[in-house]
Amino acid sequence: MRKIHVITQKEAVREERLAGCTAAVIDVFLATSTIIFLLDRNYEPVHAVLGSERALELSKLQENEHLLLGESKGEGLEGFDYPDPCALKYSPERKAAIICSTNGTIAIEKAKDAKRLYISSLVNGHRVAERIHQEQDGSSIVLVCSGNDDRFSMEDFIGAGQLVEHLARWGGYELSDAAKLAQKAYRNSYAEGFNELLDSETADLLKRFNFPEAAEFVIRHHEKLDVVPVYEDGMIVKERDQVRNAE
Repeated sequence: MRKIHVITQKEAVREERLAGCTAAVIDVFLATSTIIFLLDRNYEPVHAVLGSERALELSKLQENEHLLLGESKGEGLEGFDYPDPCALKYSPERKAAIICSTNGTIAIEKAKDAKRLYISSLVNGHRVAERIHQEQDGSSIVLVCSGNDDRFSMEDFIGAGQLVEHLARWGGYELSDAAKLAQKAYRNSYAEGFNELLDSETADLLKRFNFPEAAEFVIRHHEKLDVVPVYEDGMIVKERDQVRNAE
């Protein structure tokens, strides 16, 4: 029986313990949501990097036109587009994107040595759960909440609970205590239309930096994107296998 663990913030990740595990990183407001929308809008691959220095270095190595996005502690960075999913337009030709952030891209870096690493948010968690369930390889499942700059993040915990909820419906999983609480939090939040997430610390931060619609935009797209992003060879790409309904 596969066990589901929830790590409540990236600082608690022990990289060596992820070897052999299937992992998913969640940063609902905003990094993983933005990555998912990037892939949906034909930006691929997506390079998630630790900070602005590395992002600029990688940008200089790109031969073709690409998108450069980033923020630090909620503030925009000079020379970068803000990683606001509301502002992303569809690209008629596939383009690469580079993104750095305070929490989500750091969480991805910490989880990159997992056997398989997915990128999840409220917008696509149903599809990520479906793909994880299809594996049935016996690996433990570790759901990494990015958190909020060394603190617990309400929306990421609920995003982890979304994955637990879908996986638990199919059965055959053992839930850790944190996974049980995350599932309950997701159920309660879903029943209330995720309204409390609009009062979360991160949502308030986005409002202060003049991105008042970002959180609501993500909530409005709850389970509306079929993209399953996977980390491969240092890049994030769409899962190429056709996702079928889990049995």
